[in-house]
Amino acid sequence: MSSITTTRLQKRTWIVAAVVGAAALLATAGIATAGGTDDTRLTGTVLAHASDAALAELGPGTVTDAHRRTAPGPPYAVEIRLANGVEVTVELDASFAVVWVSAPGWLGDAAAGLPARALDGAEHASVERTSAEQVALAEVGGGTVTRFVRSDAVDHAFEVEVTLTNGTRKVIELTQRSEVVRPSGATG
Repeated sequence: MSSITTTRLQKRTWIVAAVVGAAALLATAGIATAGGTDDTRLTGTVLAHASDAALAELGPGTVTDAHRRTAPGPPYAVEIRLANGVEVTVELDASFAVVWVSAPGWLGDAAAGLPARALDGAEHASVERTSAEQVALAEVGGGTVTRFVRSDAVDHAFEVEVTLTNGTRKVIELTQRSEVVRPSGATG
């Protein structure tokens, strides 16, 4: 084997070792790059700690995403789908203490001295819509939400139209708290 071939082989081995080492370092840090953002996805023990803290605050649910933020503010955010289907974001500080939850009525943990943060208008509207749509889908057993309307009616706050897989459309009327007032029959 010539000295040129040996040098190339050593260089390839060194490059492979560097790539493997960098990947191991990222895995140890508990971070994987999230597509297209400056935030990074949590993995490993960091993911486990963040998930445990968020679920301890909310109760049963499924973690759908968790990431470390690079923007100012709490460094961790965990997305959770609750048992009733509502999607909630939990923000955590560097020690995995809950700082904020994107659920209506969440006022912070007074015992821990955590500050309350009110939802802004867009966040509140998003939580309401998500909750109403998910309740409507559960009411009819699935399908696709094809229309969402905030209603001015006295007896309900939202109307959610769901198109079933057979093409039938149903309109579900819900209260401000996403409780079903009455399901509608087929509309088309």
